[in-house]
Amino acid sequence: LVLAALAGIKYQQIRAAIALGESFPEPSASVEAQRVARSLAASHVAIIGEIVAPESLELRNELEGRVNAVNMAPGSRVRQGDILLQFDISEEAARLEAAKASAALAALNRNRLQKLLVNKSVSQDRVDQARAEADIAQANVRQLEATIGKKTLRAPFDAVVGLHDIEPGEYLAANTAIVILMGINDFLWVDFNLPLAQASVDVGGTVELFVAGHADAALKARVIARNPAVSLQSRNLRYRARLDAVPGIPPGSVVNLRVPTGERSVIRVPTPAVLHDDMGSYVFVLAADEAGEGYRARRRPVQLGEEDANLAAVLAGLEDGETIATHGAFKLRDGMRALVRERAPRAAGQG
Repeated sequence: LVLAALAGIKYQQIRAAIALGESFPEPSASVEAQRVARSLAASHVAIIGEIVAPESLELRNELEGRVNAVNMAPGSRVRQGDILLQFDISEEAARLEAAKASAALAALNRNRLQKLLVNKSVSQDRVDQARAEADIAQANVRQLEATIGKKTLRAPFDAVVGLHDIEPGEYLAANTAIVILMGINDFLWVDFNLPLAQASVDVGGTVELFVAGHADAALKARVIARNPAVSLQSRNLRYRARLDAVPGIPPGSVVNLRVPTGERSVIRVPTPAVLHDDMGSYVFVLAADEAGEGYRARRRPVQLGEEDANLAAVLAGLEDGETIATHGAFKLRDGMRALVRERAPRAAGQG
């Protein structure tokens, strides 16, 4: 009897607790909602590019010799044709004077014999020999002039001289790296690579650059060339774009690029609607509650494209006309009741 009495009391307590729990309303959250719509949007790919100078070379000497004069200060500007480095040419200069004298003598002998040939006072063979000797003498002159020219290093274009430590009197072996010359231009090149699956950029198209120190706005560069074949190492296609020269972006800098890759159908949703966890990205799709009171939140995995502070592009996982939770979605759980205030759909690209 005692046990039966205790069981009855416990049963009544459990029923009272159940009744008390049922008296509380079902947990719910208040969120904003939006019907989604599919639209065409420009797609981009973010890659790394390199700034390249249109005119740049490493100055080297073709012939060995002793440096006689250095006419280039590190960091200075030089004009095309300026003598940058002069090797010792005293021996070649002396030989050139002798060669010019020999050439002049050979030319006089040739001219004299040609006049005698008119009067038949000399044979044709003798005249031909004199002509050959004159030509050989002139060739010797040109050879010595070429040697002197190779020992006189001139600026091939207007340039800024790089750092060097060459001093007069120093002996340089052939093919010694002397200094870097960087051309002075009002534009730069931007080289970048794209995989074949994304290599849909046309010559004449525009890419955007983002450089540290110029974050206020993206810089525009126009694509001017494309390699006719892919790289054998990376299997990527190389492009080159032209960028108007900007102070503070030296050649060799690495920049971030945003390259257009065409248009595709996407659904743009407010960024607060997209949540992330270890399983990936997801949104809460709102379906009308069967009881007719509000909505039920259903978790839906999605595949994202570009995302910024305002909008995220959903590539897969949503369909036209579905309603999703936007602001306040973080309060929801799968199957939870949601009370919503519906928003009008936004046009693609709006914040």
